[in-house]
Amino acid sequence: DISINLTKKRKTEEMRSMAESLVEERILDLLTGGPKNAPSREAFKVLLKNGGLDEQEVEVDVPLQADKGGAGGGIFTVGGNEGNPNMAAMSDFLAKVAAGGGGKRSPATERKKMQIKDAREVILEMELEKLLENVDLKKEAISSVEESGIVFIDEIDKICSSRDFSSKSADASAEGVQRDLLPLVEGTTISTKYGNVNTDYILFIASGAFHSVKPSDMLPELQGRLPIRVELNGLTEDDLYKILTEPVANLLRQQTELIA
Repeated sequence: DISINLTKKRKTEEMRSMAESLVEERILDLLTGGPKNAPSREAFKVLLKNGGLDEQEVEVDVPLQADKGGAGGGIFTVGGNEGNPNMAAMSDFLAKVAAGGGGKRSPATERKKMQIKDAREVILEMELEKLLENVDLKKEAISSVEESGIVFIDEIDKICSSRDFSSKSADASAEGVQRDLLPLVEGTTISTKYGNVNTDYILFIASGAFHSVKPSDMLPELQGRLPIRVELNGLTEDDLYKILTEPVANLLRQQTELIA
């Protein structure tokens, strides 16, 4: 989900200039309604760029929001875990059937009258959505995850048990969790609702306090897949002072604002 959102955001920024040009043409069409080479169109174009028409009202066809009983939800939503790829595929299939078979039918719209300065943002969002329809976001997001993904595993010491024979804290379930993690770190293909993701080149970073256990208490195979070990020093009084005072939204300032 994070990669999908990041990919969509990146593509949106890449296509924003193209979309803004399309927005300008659509607004000019609404204002002139004539051929694109009409002399009046150039005059309106200059006024539009200078902001002289921001208060002018135009009628814009705005897509209707899907309600709970619409094709995007309600009776066409399959129950169960949303992360299940089979459930997601079935939901997509039913949504396409409800949209007219191919899923390419134009969404229902309503005509609204608004000022050009407001219509510009509405039309921009519509044009960006149209441009993004021609981009395979799922494929690019999966490729981005496989090539530059980072997975951070915190408190990995909680699934370690001491190998000291005098210790009574050995936990068989902890070793089982490590064995479940091992294929992911080694490299495997996992199934997601967006498609299969290969973890061969994903960077895994693990951290833990290791107060009662040592990193050497982890499975040897897992230690081998996490070859670089970095030990951090404890925070000093000066470090704590910097943390509490230097950040813009530090805790002291937050508490002061809450009390005020």
